[in-house]
Amino acid sequence: MAQLVAREKQLQETREHQDKVSVEREKLLKRFLDNEALTYLDALKKNEPAIGNRIQEILLYLIVYRGIRQTITQIDVRYIERQIKGEGPKIRVQRDGETSDFGSYVRDAIKDSSDKNNAD
Repeated sequence: MAQLVAREKQLQETREHQDKVSVEREKLLKRFLDNEALTYLDALKKNEPAIGNRIQEILLYLIVYRGIRQTITQIDVRYIERQIKGEGPKIRVQRDGETSDFGSYVRDAIKDSSDKNNAD
């Protein structure tokens, strides 16, 4: 019986410690992330918890151990997300109501240009 009480007490202490750490993490993030970045990170943690938590760990590491003291923007959070997912940069071109990737836009333009030259 004494073991059960001791175990329950230890579990309670562990939960309290985790809650305290969680509150401190949130304080740090609110201090160093701008509103858009914080909103984006929260949405990301809901939609993709693994990616969102990994980004949060990276941001906290940068703040605590690397001494980052500047405000972190949404662009910074998105950059870290892309690095984690392994996505490259994407440039979008919107023309005539269509949105396409810049690479495909250039390929189409070159193809159209060469087709016109061959027709002449």
